[in-house]
Amino acid sequence: MEFLITLGLSFGLIVLALLVFRFVGMPIYRVEAVNIQVLLESVLDNTATTADWDVFIGMRIHQSPELDEIRQQCAMLAETEMTERNGMVIFSDKGRTQLTEILARLGQQTDSGAQQ
Repeated sequence: MEFLITLGLSFGLIVLALLVFRFVGMPIYRVEAVNIQVLLESVLDNTATTADWDVFIGMRIHQSPELDEIRQQCAMLAETEMTERNGMVIFSDKGRTQLTEILARLGQQTDSGAQQ
């Protein structure tokens, strides 16, 4: 009898959660230019964790092709210029130079977007 009650309550809870997601909407992780700026600055300061980097690299940015292109450039750069040390993201000098250039371009995009 207890099993049936537990099963019924569990089923009800799952149906309720599905209805909430249906009418409220699924949570969306939306990356903005400022988020990427903060991440790249923390990489250059040697304070970015591998978890931060993996989330940025691993998730496509659907709402902005320009930001997704930057994400792809960073992913390709990481393949050759990045190492991990004590859970932190470390780039070589060449990689840091390229990240600085990407950050400057991103700053220009952010500034031009703010002026519009």
